[in-house]
Amino acid sequence: MDKRTSMKIGLFCVLLGACSAVKIINLKVPSTYLLDQTSKTPDPLILDCEYEVDENEKGFVLKWLLDGQPVYQWIPSKNPFPFQSFKNRVDTSYVVSQEHLHKHRAMAIIKPLANFTGEYSCIVQTYASIDRRAAKLKIIVRESKFDLSYYSNGDGEVTVDCQARDISPLPELQIRINNELFETENLKSVQGENGLYNASISGTLRKDQLESPAQIECLLTIPETNYNKRRSTTYYDPDTPIAGPGNVTDTTELYATESNSATSLPKLTSFSIFVTIGLVSSRFFSR
Repeated sequence: MDKRTSMKIGLFCVLLGACSAVKIINLKVPSTYLLDQTSKTPDPLILDCEYEVDENEKGFVLKWLLDGQPVYQWIPSKNPFPFQSFKNRVDTSYVVSQEHLHKHRAMAIIKPLANFTGEYSCIVQTYASIDRRAAKLKIIVRESKFDLSYYSNGDGEVTVDCQARDISPLPELQIRINNELFETENLKSVQGENGLYNASISGTLRKDQLESPAQIECLLTIPETNYNKRRSTTYYDPDTPIAGPGNVTDTTELYATESNSATSLPKLTSFSIFVTIGLVSSRFFSR
């Protein structure tokens, strides 16, 4: 059967679903992948495509596409072939199964890039049949810094700032005071040449509108993912006497829900950093 005829048959199968000799039964593409740029050996990003195929089928080919563009191809009689955009980014020695027609069906991406976000499609076809399935993946680059601070303007006002640096995709930031949403300016962001974002929000209110002590939080989220973090601190009015020996405890909490596995459930991790300081430094309340 020539190539043109096989393409016609494949197209017929896609349009009418009339052929079933090859069929995808499970597509394993994680919805998110957390990229830790500080790690020298990050976990590989594994995309797997499980299918059923008749051993008597001829001309079997498996392809992975990103946003419609081919990035990986495997023909059982040949070695896996990553296309130019994924060259040196795929472990072609990775084996997911010892079965002849399944050995290199999975694509193991090593050191993924932030721009590998998109819709991944797995296509399996033979001379007589074809099947296709797709899923979206978002690459998350963990921020290098996430800060929350406040200071007095010297005219009876207090400004609260929250910022995240070197993160992708662009996050959403939200400030809350005593669990109430704090009205801030619109999110300000700058994208660097490396594709990462610096983002910040800030807001100002009169000091007499702010209880002392007051819990201030900044929430960071990445839309359409389970990635979220929280930074918190406690505001104290410098003109209000502090009970006890005169020490203030500033508590910063950070929560993240993240997973790099296509098969494991998301894992919740949390940690807290407690910093005990002496009398509140005047730099937070005057300039």
